[in-house]
Order: sequence, then C-alpha cells, then structure tokens
Amino acid sequence: MSGVLNTALRGLDSDSYCDISCYWDQRYRVGGDSGDRDLQEKSLKNSTTLYVGNLSFYTTEEQIHELFSKCGDVKRIVMGLDRVKKTPCGFCFVEYYTRVEAEHSMRFINRTRLDDRMIRTDWDTGFREGRQYGRGRTGGQIRDEYRTDYDVGRGGFGKIVQMQKLNQ
Repeated sequence: MSGVLNTALRGLDSDSYCDISCYWDQRYRVGGDSGDRDLQEKSLKNSTTLYVGNLSFYTTEEQIHELFSKCGDVKRIVMGLDRVKKTPCGFCFVEYYTRVEAEHSMRFINRTRLDDRMIRTDWDTGFREGRQYGRGRTGGQIRDEYRTDYDVGRGGFGKIVQMQKLNQ
C-alpha cells in the first residue's frame, strides 16, 4: 500500500509542463566529442534558455519580448534566421535570468497563440553562435522544406514544393 501512496505523492510533486522532452542535440550523442545524453540532461535541468518553435516568419522580436516578459525578465532573444537569406525562419531562443522565470514560461506560454499560430516551447542547453541559422538544405528549417500544405505564416508552400512548381 505504501508503494502506491508514494507513487501518487511523487506524481503531485512533478510538473509535466517543465519536463525535459525526448529531443537530443547531436552535440551530446553517445561517444561524441562533447559528452553524452546524461550531460545534456544535466544541462537542460539547469538551463534558463528556451527554444520557441512554430513562429510565423513575420513575428518580430518585440512581439516575442512582450509575450515572454510576462513570465519574468528576459535576458536576451535570438531570432532564428534563414542561413541563406538572413530572414526569420520560424523559431527563436529566449533566455531568462533565472530558472524559475523560464519554468513559468514553460507552464504558461507553451501552446499559446502568437501571430495566430500555436507556438511551442522546449528547454534548450543554451544558445551558441551558429545555432540561430536553419539547418535545412535551402537555409531554413528542415520541416519547412518538406511541408506540402500552404501556410501563409511560414512562407506559403514548403521550399521543395515551391521549387517543383517552378520547374514545371
């Protein structure tokens, strides 16, 4: 009986909004130069930086600051950019001064609407130069290259679909 009670009480102490996702940065792959998954998990548990995804390409840094500052003092915002065009490509990093402020943001801002889009937040190990650029072949985000639906907030059709239409 006490085992069931302990499990139930531990459930009350957890916060699913602040849990670490199953995404793993390539930098922390097992056998990699920078460590392994345990090191990444430790970094994420102490992080004050959030990855923010599914932003409109037209969302401004000012809009992000206005929304995220409702949860605490924002230290900095780094907009995600298309590697080729140097234009916003739908994500950013938001860094807070304290972990508590970042946790508030995970609880209250994740899955809210900004520029008519449902944004998502996730823990990040911290911004490093170069990570502000999209990793797709065409310079933007990988997910936008293969998208077949029309999404005006993210530049229309996916880039591969746009190229195919131009070649026809």
